[in-house]
Amino acid sequence: MLVVAPPPLLLSPENSVTVDVVTPQEFDAVREELQAATPVLKSADLPSDRQPETKSPEFIKLTTDRPASATAAGMIHATHLMAASVLADPRSAKAAKAMKTLVVSERIVQLCNIEAMEQIHAWKPTLKPDFLVAYAMAETRQAGNRVEADGAAFRSKQHWYNVSFTCEARQDLAGVAQFAFQVGDEIPKDAWRDHNLAADDGEAD
Repeated sequence: MLVVAPPPLLLSPENSVTVDVVTPQEFDAVREELQAATPVLKSADLPSDRQPETKSPEFIKLTTDRPASATAAGMIHATHLMAASVLADPRSAKAAKAMKTLVVSERIVQLCNIEAMEQIHAWKPTLKPDFLVAYAMAETRQAGNRVEADGAAFRSKQHWYNVSFTCEARQDLAGVAQFAFQVGDEIPKDAWRDHNLAADDGEAD
């Protein structure tokens, strides 16, 4: 649905990932086109000033100055949650307004998608997610305010990568209460079409 995510300090708005929200009617059209049944996230209306880069990033281990902690199982538990501050930015007014029009279950997924893109970028700034598909490689699971996405994928600089995350939205649905994630390998280009992943906002090639 969303076409849109250091020390214990907030990321500045200039470094945040951008997102956009579409109406339920617009999403139905996108869902039919992509043969998907859950929300899609891309960038458009939230603050960002990052310039395109051509070099594909290499993943590195989380270091001690990142805003999250790694567990023995490899999941990174966020210690600083960012979706609420991203949506509170005045430049995010359009997306924040659109979020309030979504049904509760979809709004929770979109909050988690925003958090995922923000956390990925905070973990490794050379990764700049502009599109996230929570259900790309496997169906999501949702119970109450909690979402588990074992087969999500995000796009960064026209490359797609596997990511899994668990997320719990706040009771007021204004942000995220808990979040953990793990970035996986790059998804081969020859697998994009099977999972409705596109290099840009047009057709997958």
